Amino acid sequence: MTTTRSTNVATVQGAYDAFNSGDVPGVLAVMQSDIEWIECAGPYQGRYVGPQAIVDGVFAPVPGDWSEFTVIPDEFLEAGDVVVVLGWFAGTARESGTSFRSRFAHVIRMRDGLEASFEDISDAHALHVALGH
Repeated sequence: MTTTRSTNVATVQGAYDAFNSGDVPGVLAVMQSDIEWIECAGPYQGRYVGPQAIVDGVFAPVPGDWSEFTVIPDEFLEAGDVVVVLGWFAGTARESGTSFRSRFAHVIRMRDGLEASFEDISDAHALHVALGH
């Protein structure tokens, strides 16, 4: 039996690949202009609407806080226009040199082939410890 990834899963996977290679424009290219991004916990906790708000509140601080930061998706689960991604964050805090690994679940709602909302549900304790919070 051959399995193929759906278009939504392929789009989401491409966004993770783009993020991990530092291609922020590639990540933004798969977002609706009114995307709602929710960070439930962690150093970037908040609600951001629109790609620029996400860049300013979530993506831009990462290089200052982390000498290494990777998002490692393990599993993609799809239910209609919803893609749930299970995986790990891993990195090293720039200031302390402390490394961490932390579990996440991302709930991504798609609209017309693009990400319309993104919710990060994660164990933020390890990130706070690494950052010395």
